[in-house]
Amino acid sequence: MIKEDPTLAGDIRVLAIAVADNQKRIDGYKAEFKVPFPIFPDEKGEIYMALKQPNVPSLLLATGDGRVLMYHKGLIEDFDKLVKEIREASKTK
Repeated sequence: MIKEDPTLAGDIRVLAIAVADNQKRIDGYKAEFKVPFPIFPDEKGEIYMALKQPNVPSLLLATGDGRVLMYHKGLIEDFDKLVKEIREASKTK
């Protein structure tokens, strides 16, 4: 949805961090669910701890210099609403 939105496609990049997971499991997950963005393993939970143990799953929208624009915790139930929130938050960068 982000790639198809002209207001977001050039500025927003999506990636995931798989807490307590390894590359082999990530590769299987990406293949099964056809995930179009990179997923990085956090086998020891170091990134998770550095982010102060956010809810899993969670979405963090940040600028390149690390400023947090938006945080969404839990499953995404309404993608249209989420994209609208991302549009609004990205205006403040």
